[in-house]
Amino acid sequence: MGNIDLLHQVDLGIVKEFIQFCEKNGLRYFMLGGTMLGAIRHGGFIPWDDDIDLGMFRDDYERLLELSSEFPDNLKVVNYRNTPSYQYYITRILDTETKVEEERIGNENRYTNASIDIFPIDGTPNNKVLRKIYFFRVLYHRALMSLCYKDSIDRKRPRGTAEKALLWVMERLPIEKMTTPYKQKVKIDKLLRNQKVEGSKFIGNIMGAYRTKEIVPAEFYGEGKMYSFEDIELRGMDMADEYLKWTYGDYMQLPPEGKRKTHFKILEIQGKKIED
Repeated sequence: MGNIDLLHQVDLGIVKEFIQFCEKNGLRYFMLGGTMLGAIRHGGFIPWDDDIDLGMFRDDYERLLELSSEFPDNLKVVNYRNTPSYQYYITRILDTETKVEEERIGNENRYTNASIDIFPIDGTPNNKVLRKIYFFRVLYHRALMSLCYKDSIDRKRPRGTAEKALLWVMERLPIEKMTTPYKQKVKIDKLLRNQKVEGSKFIGNIMGAYRTKEIVPAEFYGEGKMYSFEDIELRGMDMADEYLKWTYGDYMQLPPEGKRKTHFKILEIQGKKIED
């Protein structure tokens, strides 16, 4: 079994425990991003992708954090609130028995555990101008947060001209003297939590790889439908086709091989080293 196949099996194990947790506590989740795409296009993982992205409406997301001690001992729910040194704003559920290397990170923080990503799903202002201002504010603080970890910025990610220019300028500023990543995460959290899903015309996850492209009409989510994903079923959006076209365009078209990115490499499972 190849390295990525091993990682897929570990990720599925985490997801199965997560599903049980949600069913026990009456919480709802949705597949997001590449996981929703994989379910529709491949019936499971995108073959070269090695992570799982799930989203929860804000109230359910907060309950996840409150009840995180209910997971099995080998699973750890990590968020910047319970682990201030944690690098990301979003929440990860880690399998502490599986060590991996996050290949895009250029320092000792690249050694971590296999995990799945849980994103909060929030609302946005209904006024178009106010929505754009809101997007700018969140993305500004997200950029400052990322620049505090300059050796972890994904240099291969496609970016628009304006974003490239902003990144070029900000990388040359002494960000570490101006702020801390924790302060930026607190500011992001406050902005997101102020936008309720109820009554919002556009909702979603602005903290994902596709940023505002993952903010979609609320009706795309609906109550959610079950879709096959490997040997299980996961809840996705009612209007999966519309969501995927909105976010990816022609989503059935496979990307060129040079743009098929992996994120993690398994190093060890339950104390046993994994050879390449």
